[in-house]
Amino acid sequence: MKIWGDTLSHLYGLKVCFIFLLGTTIPVKIIGMKNMFKLSSTSALVLLWARQDCYRSIRAKDYLGQLDLKEGSSLYEQCREVCPYYDEVIKNRKFAILKLVEKCCSEGNKLKQLVIAGAGLDALGIEVTDLYRQVKVFEIDRENMDLKRGLLSGSRNEPDSRIEFIKADLLAPSSLYKILRDHGWDPDKPTLLILEGISYYIPMETIKRIFQVINPYWTIFEFLKKERDIAHERLEIPEKVFGLISSHCGLPRILRYGHGDLERLFGMPAAEKYSMKSLENMRTGSNRFFLTEDSGWIEVCLLSDQGKAISGG
Repeated sequence: MKIWGDTLSHLYGLKVCFIFLLGTTIPVKIIGMKNMFKLSSTSALVLLWARQDCYRSIRAKDYLGQLDLKEGSSLYEQCREVCPYYDEVIKNRKFAILKLVEKCCSEGNKLKQLVIAGAGLDALGIEVTDLYRQVKVFEIDRENMDLKRGLLSGSRNEPDSRIEFIKADLLAPSSLYKILRDHGWDPDKPTLLILEGISYYIPMETIKRIFQVINPYWTIFEFLKKERDIAHERLEIPEKVFGLISSHCGLPRILRYGHGDLERLFGMPAAEKYSMKSLENMRTGSNRFFLTEDSGWIEVCLLSDQGKAISGG
């Protein structure tokens, strides 16, 4: 998703490109420069939207600096024609994720483990290990985990024992428990699960199983809102943008959620909800593009197991 690895999989008999997770990378040598890794257009798209503005740490910036995003330029410009400010949606989304990670870390310094499902080539886990030294990160995706490990080790960094890059298929969640355990994850320690950029394509039942297997203290869930919750004049934006992406790699139908769906999915209501309106104001100090609650089409929420939070596990 949450940008971003590179995965081709079969879902309902279709070859699916999890666009915010996936694509392909091709190592290329640019004369007079360091080795760069050329991404497919779809993989590069979200990274182009986010740019490097979302991450501040030197390690995250060094890592991202090794990714060649040129293949995504054409698709990026096509999406800009639909919505010139789509960059703001992704920046708001990434801002929300980092703020909620910060909140979980500030609750008695309890957070010890972070699991990022569909981590792809995004730098979130790298950023978190720099900001919160007590947190161990487990990034999961079907492809590019070895590549990511190599890029991080090669960008003025030594291998970091606090971040694990794990190759695993999210569409087979029953295997995740053992795979995570084999990489040092402790199910008895407070864990935050991040589900960013994957809810559009992964079936609800699969997401539910991932949640049940990890059984986290906290869950950050990002999702596309149902049509009834989006202002009429904005309905075409996600339809057209996702349509452009689909034309590049052939997606199944896009899944949407309402807050009632979240309660049924996770067995608890959202503790915190962030609309594009609230996120834009929090991030920039004003509202330029999202003036009403229904003017945005993506939301981010935090779900918290209050029983664990109160008892300490």
